[in-house]
Amino acid sequence: MLKNIFIMFFLVASIHAKNGANQTYLVSLSPEANMQEVSADTAIEVKYDLPISKDSLHRKTITLKSSHGKKVVGSLYINNENSLTFTPQEELVSGDYKVQVSSIHLLDYTTPSNFKSYTKKICSFLYDDVKECRLYRYACRVKSKKIKYSFSVDDNKPKVISLTLNKSNIQLNEDNTTTISVNAKYDDNETIDVTNEVEWIMSNSNIISISKNIITPINEGITTLQASFNSQTTVEISLTVYKEINGYKLPPEPDETLNNSTLLGIDSNNNGVRDDVERYVIKRYAKDPEFPKTKTALAMQYAWSAQKILENPTIESKKYSNDAIDCESYWFNKITESMTTLEMMKYMNNHEVFNDPEIKDKIYNTRDRIEQKFSYNSALSGNIFNGRNESIDNCQINIDELGE
Repeated sequence: MLKNIFIMFFLVASIHAKNGANQTYLVSLSPEANMQEVSADTAIEVKYDLPISKDSLHRKTITLKSSHGKKVVGSLYINNENSLTFTPQEELVSGDYKVQVSSIHLLDYTTPSNFKSYTKKICSFLYDDVKECRLYRYACRVKSKKIKYSFSVDDNKPKVISLTLNKSNIQLNEDNTTTISVNAKYDDNETIDVTNEVEWIMSNSNIISISKNIITPINEGITTLQASFNSQTTVEISLTVYKEINGYKLPPEPDETLNNSTLLGIDSNNNGVRDDVERYVIKRYAKDPEFPKTKTALAMQYAWSAQKILENPTIESKKYSNDAIDCESYWFNKITESMTTLEMMKYMNNHEVFNDPEIKDKIYNTRDRIEQKFSYNSALSGNIFNGRNESIDNCQINIDELGE
């Protein structure tokens, strides 16, 4: 019975998927139709306004032939989800060329239909991202039209031999913009700014947008960036969009699974504090209405000492924890020296960092990390320790100089 229901459902799916199939979604062609004097190292690019379904591509999706009927061999790939690029394996010789682009399937996730709603609901039970469900992608398919056109090649035209960006790896505050430019060097030794003509290649298009030569942040995160022009591609650079709170730069949000797969997790800026913990500390304490700089410094030292204990849960690591506690005690003693005992206890309860259960939960957030903390407690068990005098020397940062 269940099998019959599924077959019936699939037949209905087929009928609905064909509705409105012969629509065109073409945005641009490069080179343009009937273009004259195109460079011999040119590549063909077809842009659509919808993502391209990879399973609809085949070796004849784009074919290129000379006016004598000779087929040009090349490689085909999808660029930025919406663009097909065909790159000839050899430079083209002077003459006329014919291009044919087969009908392919595009993915329209936005236009509503009953069938899409049904399949999306079904796929949501099986996938966190319904776009990974083949049935939902099938329901969202639309078909492009075939394209036929021609252009001419002039192999005497100067050819691009290299392409360079004017910047290496970029660190960009999410509230700022920056500029970038691309220079093309030609075989006649001329160098030309081609920034407005390149195709941008990003590993994550949700991080930034580029308009002409201006890079605008969209979301916090990391992406790689390259520029492509006339069959040449720049070296790949890394671009990081970061958040800043009261002068504190947050490290990127780490992948949770990867971060928790090891005891010490991810520390991308190598400051001795796990990235997820550092982000928590800065978000929580850097906006404190009374002591943002001091509390951030104390919490970061505490998190650093906790990381040292996770790394080496022995009695020798106690000195890191002692320094962190003594630094906070020094600050409390300085602030509360004129208070009564009751006032001092109330003040400490409102402002202490180390006994805050939330920061502890953030640091010891996996079974392995909790067990490592237990190992440290066990190493300290049964020992007698001398008292220590609180001093500014115990602080990693001189909190007296923070102006609070």
